[in-house]
Amino acid sequence: MVDEIQRVEELLRLAKQFQLSEMEWQEGGLRVLIRREGSPVAVAGELPSSSAGVVTAAVEVHDRSRLIELCAPMTGVFYRAPSPDAPPYVEVGDVVEEGQIICLIEAMKVFNEVPAEKSGRVVEVCAENGQLVEQGAAIFRLEPQEASA
Repeated sequence: MVDEIQRVEELLRLAKQFQLSEMEWQEGGLRVLIRREGSPVAVAGELPSSSAGVVTAAVEVHDRSRLIELCAPMTGVFYRAPSPDAPPYVEVGDVVEEGQIICLIEAMKVFNEVPAEKSGRVVEVCAENGQLVEQGAAIFRLEPQEASA
């Protein structure tokens, strides 16, 4: 864990040094995503900000081998919300239950509600709203919830 923290700190230093708006690093089952403040961010936790004018970043660190992929049950257009002015069914960080509606897929002019196949906490939205997705393509990634609560 200490090595991972040191790697994240080094990545933050590099992002600041080169004024990057986004940086992603992956090794083995570990993935780190850094985005500059003001960029859309979907993350697990935020680091405290330092002085004004420097990069305030959020970091997402997940053991990808533990993640559950929720896949498109059919080919069609992926929609995160029931209508353009409605909020998304789920956001990163939300806990979803098996059977809960997580998105719509439009196929042959029919809007199909897509239920979650498994329960867990949403850590990634893999498809863009309005994007064509293929059957079997990952549309969300979940972190399983611990059995002991």
